[in-house]
Amino acid sequence: MSAQEYVTLEQCQQWAISQTSANVQKDLNEQILKTNLNNESSYLFPKLSINGRFSYGNVDVSYPHPWADDVNMARMQYHIGLDFEQVLFEGFRMHFGRQFARLQNEAEIAKIDLSLNEVKDKIVSIYLNLLIVDKQMGIIKSVQNTYDEQIKRLNVMLQEGVIPQNTLSQLEVEALKMQQTYDELQANRESLVSTLEILTGKDFSHTEFLMPNLPDVDNLDTNARLEYKLFDNQMRQMDFQRKIYLSNSLPKVALFATGGYGRPDYQFYLSHPDWYYLAGVTLKVPLIDWARSSGFGKVIDIQKEVLASQEADFRKSNMIAIQEKQNEIVRIEKLIQLDSSITAKYAELTKTYSGQLANGTITVFDYIKQHNDELQSRMNQELHHIQLLKAKYELMALKGIL
Repeated sequence: MSAQEYVTLEQCQQWAISQTSANVQKDLNEQILKTNLNNESSYLFPKLSINGRFSYGNVDVSYPHPWADDVNMARMQYHIGLDFEQVLFEGFRMHFGRQFARLQNEAEIAKIDLSLNEVKDKIVSIYLNLLIVDKQMGIIKSVQNTYDEQIKRLNVMLQEGVIPQNTLSQLEVEALKMQQTYDELQANRESLVSTLEILTGKDFSHTEFLMPNLPDVDNLDTNARLEYKLFDNQMRQMDFQRKIYLSNSLPKVALFATGGYGRPDYQFYLSHPDWYYLAGVTLKVPLIDWARSSGFGKVIDIQKEVLASQEADFRKSNMIAIQEKQNEIVRIEKLIQLDSSITAKYAELTKTYSGQLANGTITVFDYIKQHNDELQSRMNQELHHIQLLKAKYELMALKGIL
């Protein structure tokens, strides 16, 4: 950062985001999504398995018919073969499962983006507090310069015997108090800069923080918050959970084939080993799962009602917060309208008091009080401007625009 003298709020936000693990998390979630999609597609993958069996019975099995006296099943039986199955229709289980996996991934990405918004909010707070401290330090430095000039003038007057020593001492004490306040602000600034450096991974030792422009918040959409996207996502997830469960109650169609070598083969009455095979189509139609599916659907409906009520409560509280923040912005804007006039009046009075102090018509206490009043008015003017900035950024956050 030594080569860059000026920094903006937006730059700090981007640097802070780059320091988080958000991109890594998003990449990992993409890998999880690909794996889940592949797992859901596996329902249509062909299945091939090896099966074998060996058995020995303690009695001979024969047919109880005179014409079948010569037909006896062997006591020792064995076979080894391959079983193959290819699903043709699985009740749309794969389609619904893949859609559900995508929705889960979208929800995780939205949660990561929400965490990034929290980082942005934190940067805004630190950055604006830094600006307030910088403005206060600048104002106090200006007052210190004025005090130094007054102390020099009073020193001359003291040497000429015009004023007593305590008049000069009182102003010197006030100058020391100003230095004390300046040192406190300097320590506060160093703490804020240190925090900002940790969050952004940058060095701000020789950096000036630029004042951001007032954002336009009048025409922003109030429905852009990521929380609304999450509510909608959860609703759709529940719909697909229902569809996935219902798919278990739909007919299933598959090709099958089995073959191998064994004793006996499909001619069970022959005791010699031989090759065998069988192929065909299977159809499975669940008959008693509809009642369970209906109950599961009712549970989903209730969960959706609960989620809808939670969304309504969140929307209501957010609208209240937006209205309160808009009222705060209006209040601060009214204060700012008079700040310039108030500060100008105080500056005129301070100039008058300075001359009166030199003439001895007022005490140094009167001058210090007047100077402190001007100092407070100047600080209020700067504070109100940054408070307005902060309120508008907070309104942007409430509307989901950062």
